[in-house]
Amino acid sequence: MIILGLDISSSRVGYCLINENEELLLVDEIKFKTNLELEERADVFKKAMEIIKEHSEVDYVFIEQPFMAFSGGKTTAVTMAKLQRFNGMCSYVVHSIFGSPPTLLQANKARGLVDLKIKRGENTKLKVIEWVQEKYPTSFLVEYTSHGNPKPGTDDKADAVVIANAGLKTI
Repeated sequence: MIILGLDISSSRVGYCLINENEELLLVDEIKFKTNLELEERADVFKKAMEIIKEHSEVDYVFIEQPFMAFSGGKTTAVTMAKLQRFNGMCSYVVHSIFGSPPTLLQANKARGLVDLKIKRGENTKLKVIEWVQEKYPTSFLVEYTSHGNPKPGTDDKADAVVIANAGLKTI
């Protein structure tokens, strides 16, 4: 059994494949060029999903559900609408390629399903990356910037790993 986990945003998509033994088979990201329209980004996403389909028998697809509420001035209505729109496009692509609709999981619920506890005030992105590194020390390698922060996209890949593992727990 193969599970595909996806963390979708309009700038990049983290994705991973795990099997029923929670072994990490693949983890990567799709980074979109900033000048692409959402529909063009959906085409790029579709091509990546077609490649995954060619090389893997994916049984289940889980997607991190996009934000449904404003988060302290960081998220505007325009941003939320764009993300919801793109997530819908990607969900449709998944359905058309893999033959069934994906299951959407809230980030908090997914972290709870894998027993990833994050205290209020802790850096969620770093905690998720640490959890994935501990679970997959030889197959999830983190590169750092010159300032000591994980390189952009690392958190998206880590979120995809959490989503896939949480999805496995729901099957």
